[in-house]
Amino acid sequence: MPIRSAPVRCPVCTLEMPDVPALALHLVDEAEQSEVAHVMWLNRNVTKRRVAPAELQALLEAQACGGIPPGERVAR
Repeated sequence: MPIRSAPVRCPVCTLEMPDVPALALHLVDEAEQSEVAHVMWLNRNVTKRRVAPAELQALLEAQACGGIPPGERVAR
């Protein structure tokens, strides 16, 4: 039986996504449109680099496990 991932919400706009890959794509799309709140959240919580959705997905999963190096984010 295939494993189904649970829906997730965007931490910025609370839009519900079916899974982490969809969330990563949403965050990248919003950042590419220079949507300030999404860009700031990404910079402060995940990475300050521009990344592709697949790389962001891996970073989001690492963040959930507490594994993103401090140098990736903007210090507060």
